[in-house]
Amino acid sequence: MTAQNLVIFGASGNCGQWAAKFAIEQGYNVRVLVRPGSNIKLPDGVEIMHGEVMDAETVKRAVQGQDAVLSCLGIKRKSASNPWSSVVSPVDLAEQSARNIVAAMKTHGVKRVVSISAAGVADSWPHISPVMRLVIRSSNISVAYRDLAKMEQVYRESGLDSLALRPVTLTNGETTADTKVVERYMLSSKISRGDVGSYMVRSLARQTSFSYPTEMISAT
Repeated sequence: MTAQNLVIFGASGNCGQWAAKFAIEQGYNVRVLVRPGSNIKLPDGVEIMHGEVMDAETVKRAVQGQDAVLSCLGIKRKSASNPWSSVVSPVDLAEQSARNIVAAMKTHGVKRVVSISAAGVADSWPHISPVMRLVIRSSNISVAYRDLAKMEQVYRESGLDSLALRPVTLTNGETTADTKVVERYMLSSKISRGDVGSYMVRSLARQTSFSYPTEMISAT
């Protein structure tokens, strides 16, 4: 599949900014939907729309005329580095935005969507380290994991050509050439946000439909 026009949701986040950067470099016509008042700096050539992803009509306008969708949306905490920090997003942000995106894609005949989930979500839970399971269970990360599991289900049952990426522990930093699909999430597993954004964009260029609806990815 060759997509030319691409809309990115969640482009104000770190992974989303990287995805926008790489998409422009790969020659895509990029549109992003960001919240009103956002002063995010994006590469030249990016079309910026303002609106809320929880509003179905806004999402429909954003998807109109596009060939593919990237979603980097997810629940945010007051302090991203503190797993026990309070949640500041709607607790169904990923699920409801996925429902809006799916409806918009079906309205406009768009078939391919790549989203960000997390390693350990849904059926990958048994494949993460016991220490990580303890941290997730006891903290507000569990709120995000429940929402991401519901998001994955929305995309999986949509009938669209969808892929939910499950990155391991996210780090800052440039991209590497080391991103790969893995089966386990170890304490030492890491991947940069740049690598996630790059992998998302490269996934769009696959010439056949996604063979499985999820992939756990790591760079270590």
